[in-house]
This record gives sequence, structure tokens and C-alpha cells, in this order.
Amino acid sequence: MWTSSAVTLLDDVRLARAGDHDAMVRCLARRTEQTDADSAVFDVTNAFRGCIAEVHEVPRLQALLANIRCLEPAETLSCGQAEEITRVASAYPWLTDDAFVAEHLDAWLS
Repeated sequence: MWTSSAVTLLDDVRLARAGDHDAMVRCLARRTEQTDADSAVFDVTNAFRGCIAEVHEVPRLQALLANIRCLEPAETLSCGQAEEITRVASAYPWLTDDAFVAEHLDAWLS
């Protein structure tokens, strides 16, 4: 989920480690946002109960998966977790890669 943006962030981390000051500033500016997003995705509020279902939810919303079915049928999104992901995606659009996925979806699913 959100792999394209993760790759972009990793590129910035590598540049920052190599001494690129602008990349370092970008990384530092996004650390709180990334932590907030990770908390929503991995369902910290609910002791990580919905983390596997959530990792399926974003690709489902992007039409990459048909559903969020898990091996354990009782494993689903926690109460309020979908709203948290919506909040995070709206608050930090740099994290999402919906446009990238939409651009390649037909090729990936064919």
C-alpha cells in the first residue's frame, strides 16, 4: 500500500544520508506525518487488531483487491479505522499513490 510514495521517501532518505540538505529537511518535515499514518494503518489505537485488514483496505479502495478477506474470518478493520485512513490520506496527500495506481491499474490487472 502506498508503495510509490514510500519509494520516493526512501530516495529522499538516501539523499539525506549522502549529505543533501534539502532532502534532509523534507524527511524531517514529514516524520510526524509518517508516524501519524503508521499509527492509523497499523491500528495502534486498538492494539494492532486491524493492521492486516488495513494493509488490504487501501489496495481494495484502489481496485487492486476485491475485498479485505483475511485468513482469520473474524479479522476486520477496527471500529473507526477506515475513517482514520481517510483522515490520513486527506491530511497528507503526499503519502498516497492513488494516481500512480490508477495509471497502471489496467496493465497490472490484465
